Amino acid sequence: RRHGTLPVVTARTAERTVTVVRGKGRKQLRSSYTFDDVFTAFSSQAEVFDATVKPVVGDVMRGFEATVFAYGATGGGKTYTMVGTRDNPGIMVRALNDLFEAAGESNRKVG
Repeated sequence: RRHGTLPVVTARTAERTVTVVRGKGRKQLRSSYTFDDVFTAFSSQAEVFDATVKPVVGDVMRGFEATVFAYGATGGGKTYTMVGTRDNPGIMVRALNDLFEAAGESNRKVG
């Protein structure tokens, strides 16, 4: 702000939009894009998992094959999102926990 710069990309989770700002001053152009889901640096691992992968786990338990991957720039947080930490597990750990829980419930219903 001190140098008169503005963020070039802003995200709004509630509105599910990402806005890109190009140009300066009066020649500034804002383009907004709407997505199924938008996550920011303030989104939690649980929010990302619940919105993106949790439904896929149910599909897998119904017999569908699925792949979930993280794509992006080096240093963008892909490993953290997928693996997480011991105290804040990522998508892979949460998915495996849900799969094992669903498999256990399935086995209990049959046997």
